[in-house]
Amino acid sequence: MGEAITFASRVASDQRAALERLLFFNGCQSRFAHEIAHAIDRYGPPEIREEEGWLRVRVGGHGDVQSLFAVEPESGRPIGVAVYMRADVEHVTVLHLGLSEEYCAGGTRAEARLLLRLMKEIRRSSRRVKGVRRLQVVYGAQRSRALL
Repeated sequence: MGEAITFASRVASDQRAALERLLFFNGCQSRFAHEIAHAIDRYGPPEIREEEGWLRVRVGGHGDVQSLFAVEPESGRPIGVAVYMRADVEHVTVLHLGLSEEYCAGGTRAEARLLLRLMKEIRRSSRRVKGVRRLQVVYGAQRSRALL
């Protein structure tokens, strides 16, 4: 897991096309089409918003949604994104995930374990929020994981 990847809450506005590929035109999404449709029905579709030269992802009318981007440091290209929110006092819920195809399972850079690294980063930052005890992901297995 030593590949150079940085994590950020926003990406530069000139990376819009790369971010659109991650969220909307991603070849890996077919594996989770049912879960993605469920997340959109329940929380709303992800939207890319530009704010002062930076891009963030919002979901529906939820103002408390946060984004975590995995970024290639040399190019600034987003290669992964997790969109999440504090669902209640004890839970952080990951609403949407997107990985660049080369980082998905079976991709040419799958050994970087980007999904695992994104989730660890969310988990690390969630531990610092008072009261949060569980991290749950809408995609895949519907179970919560304790942060402790």
